[in-house]
Amino acid sequence: MLVVERNEVTRGDLSELFNGTLTAIRIPDFYSPDAAAAISRALLKSDLHGTYENAPAIGRIGQSFFETQASDDAARRYKKNSIKWIRELRAGLHPHLTPIDRIRLEMEELWPAGAQLGTMNGTKMFAGLARTFAEGSYAEPHQDILAWDAPTQPEAREITSQVAMNVYLTMPEAGGSLTLWDISYDQQEYDRRRIKDSYGLRREELPVPTATLQPRVGELILFNATKVHAVEIIQRGQRVTWSCFIGYRNDQSPLMLWS
Repeated sequence: MLVVERNEVTRGDLSELFNGTLTAIRIPDFYSPDAAAAISRALLKSDLHGTYENAPAIGRIGQSFFETQASDDAARRYKKNSIKWIRELRAGLHPHLTPIDRIRLEMEELWPAGAQLGTMNGTKMFAGLARTFAEGSYAEPHQDILAWDAPTQPEAREITSQVAMNVYLTMPEAGGSLTLWDISYDQQEYDRRRIKDSYGLRREELPVPTATLQPRVGELILFNATKVHAVEIIQRGQRVTWSCFIGYRNDQSPLMLWS
């Protein structure tokens, strides 16, 4: 398994990330430190700031589709506000191009069939979740698989691979690394290994990680989210990222973006 560092994302690297040949793609200086700091400051002023309904230790701006499992209210809120949130975040960052808008444009240009905002059950999906990790917070080892979040939706079942895209706007002085494992479980095995009343897996039962990456401010990192990954505890400072998923169906279909 490999972690590669590039000046830009290529179709070949992205394909290898989808099929599991690559562990991660790192793009340093995707944003300059000054631009990253300006975007981070604007994000933290957003009225959309809150916490995950099913992971309350992690702050977020916007709402993830994963949270729609938590309650009917969360599902209705996501459906009603997905495009509104995208537009509000875009307006709040003017004159900067949001990381998600930039990624959407670059994926559209890169992938032969293009790239588009996801649609679920006739509704456009939100893309562009910002997450804040304060001191003492972390993300348990877990997998992200859209079909687990929406098992009855054909759009979700069509996704055969899922990449996470993160732009790192602020990094803590200590902690906050990204840990990756070259392993994935089916849903039944995942649930068997899951921490009680948590989304995450019992770390003591996992093998040695494949890679541990310490992101840099302004960096873009992409990795296969269907494999186990975690964010290590923030020891000092704050971690702010802007993220979305990129879904792959097949080479002839557009890529799908959502959060």
